[in-house]
Amino acid sequence: MRPKAPLILLFLWICDWNAIVAQTPPSIETAGAKFKNVQVLKEMPADQMGKVMNMMSASLGVSCQHCHAGTDFAKEGVGHKEEGRRMLAMTLGLNRDYFKSGKQVTCNTCHRGQKIPVAPILMEMSQPSPMRTNSNTKPTAETIMANYLEALGGKEKLEAIKGLHVVASRMEPDGRTEPEELWQLADGKSRMVTHYGKIAVVEGYDGERVWKRANENEIRLKPDEAMQIRMESAIAFGIGIQKMVKQMDVAGVEIVEGREAYTIEAKKPDAQRERLYFDCASSLLCRRISSVPTVLGEFEYQVDYQEYKEFNGVKRPTKIRFSMPNIRWTRQVTRIDEETSIDDSMFGNR
Repeated sequence: MRPKAPLILLFLWICDWNAIVAQTPPSIETAGAKFKNVQVLKEMPADQMGKVMNMMSASLGVSCQHCHAGTDFAKEGVGHKEEGRRMLAMTLGLNRDYFKSGKQVTCNTCHRGQKIPVAPILMEMSQPSPMRTNSNTKPTAETIMANYLEALGGKEKLEAIKGLHVVASRMEPDGRTEPEELWQLADGKSRMVTHYGKIAVVEGYDGERVWKRANENEIRLKPDEAMQIRMESAIAFGIGIQKMVKQMDVAGVEIVEGREAYTIEAKKPDAQRERLYFDCASSLLCRRISSVPTVLGEFEYQVDYQEYKEFNGVKRPTKIRFSMPNIRWTRQVTRIDEETSIDDSMFGNR
């Protein structure tokens, strides 16, 4: 049986930044109330369970079966479950007693992708962390944005585009590929279809509601996932991220894939952080990171925009890499057509 497809991210339009980040569920269900046999993370919001499990899995470089028996997550006496509980209690206790619940210590603090915590001092890091530098001559966010729009093809040309039809392939880490198709409108509406054999995963935004389904089965989206879905169209049309950038500050310069990039950052009212990285030389957007707080630290959505090519006079990324703890895939774009007559009804959940 083919493994269940990982979460598909589609970042759509930001029409009103404050309205989007203000969306919160009416009540918070705890993990202890929703899931059977939870012992350490009882008070954690249930919506964080998937993120926290993925963060632990990625931090130790293991699969779910390291602590669980298949999909019977409540079963006792399996693998390292009891040891995992002790480690969780230790981590939460360290943050509570020494860091005022600041989430400074996580599983990755010690494990760094290995089952056994890394004890020796590493003299040479195999994957250097992004390097921050200070600059007294850093441009404003408005200047970075203006240069970005000019690098894409110019604001006037971008504003003339009403709709896009994108044909692509979703490339999995194991080499498998699935066909993808996207339709996007300048007013923010969007629809994406990914085919996994006989299963079609469809997600989109109709201007009011974000939705997702597999064939006829509705898939419930968490608030932060819904917010991510609203953002891709902003990236696709270029001009859509202007409102977002106006509420962000230039943090400095970091190294992204060996190149210097201006970092624009915002901390939103719900404690989430948004960071955009613009290549200093080309002025093009090269990375986007959204951080969502959990009981074990920040869960990060990272998107890398690469291999820009020109379509009808506008540069667009044709290789887009999506990364989250323990989840990765790449979208390889093969065709982008400008459309003026996309049926508005296709963006509803049907």
